[in-house]
Amino acid sequence: MSDAAPDFYHQKTDAELLYFVEHPNLYQAALVDEARRELRRRGVAPAAPAFASPAAYVSPSEVPQSKPWGKVVGVGVLVLALGGGTYFLQQQSTAQEAELQARAAAKRRLPPPRLVEVATSAIPNYDGVVTQAVAQQLSKVPASEQANAQHLSQYRELSKRFWAAQTKTEYVFAEARQGNSDALAGHVEDAQAAWEPWSKANLYGYKLGPTMATHLDLMTRVANEQQEGLTDLYLVAKNPQPFENEKTLRREADVSDLLSGLLPKSPVTGQPYNTVTRQVEL
Repeated sequence: MSDAAPDFYHQKTDAELLYFVEHPNLYQAALVDEARRELRRRGVAPAAPAFASPAAYVSPSEVPQSKPWGKVVGVGVLVLALGGGTYFLQQQSTAQEAELQARAAAKRRLPPPRLVEVATSAIPNYDGVVTQAVAQQLSKVPASEQANAQHLSQYRELSKRFWAAQTKTEYVFAEARQGNSDALAGHVEDAQAAWEPWSKANLYGYKLGPTMATHLDLMTRVANEQQEGLTDLYLVAKNPQPFENEKTLRREADVSDLLSGLLPKSPVTGQPYNTVTRQVEL
């Protein structure tokens, strides 16, 4: 190294020399070594480099070899660990299978389920009865009136909605007369709801033929009477008291008289609708 080199380092401040040492990856190794020697000469201890120097290469021949018995012990421990884990999983699986088998056996020992009859609170379905009632009522309409397709469609729909509500209402009144009051309030509500589609359809004005118009008038009057009767019956259901009185008997007779103009007998009870004969004094 030329004489100019020591002067170069002698002229550098401690901070400059430290920068060389602390950043060895930025400068040549000879420059860093000289800077470190100059710092030692000055009695300045350099800090650790900002970036670690690459690790020295060690040839395979210099790597210390593990002792054979150490490898054997390591393999033995691994085998024991794997064996213990497998045994634990097998034991757990066996226990779970045994538990499932025990549950299945317990179920087989149970007696078969016993069917118990319980009282239903639903009103019977009268869809088939309604269809028959509409057809039977329509048979009274002359063919000349049925020839009008629009009138026929309107008449069928009105009759269907009427009998859907009327059959449920007849069932509820018969239930009340028999004293079955456990589900009476709920049945009254169902019957009242069944009249809503009829009431909505009957809001419109219909220009039907004479017979159809007469039937519509009868159905309207029956609907009004029955809805009023259901309102009274709901109060009875909520506050137990005798159902039949002079008012209810008179209403029942009037409704039966009106219905006799539509059908000869009830599609629900099979009992004939009675025509009320009224005597008028002249």
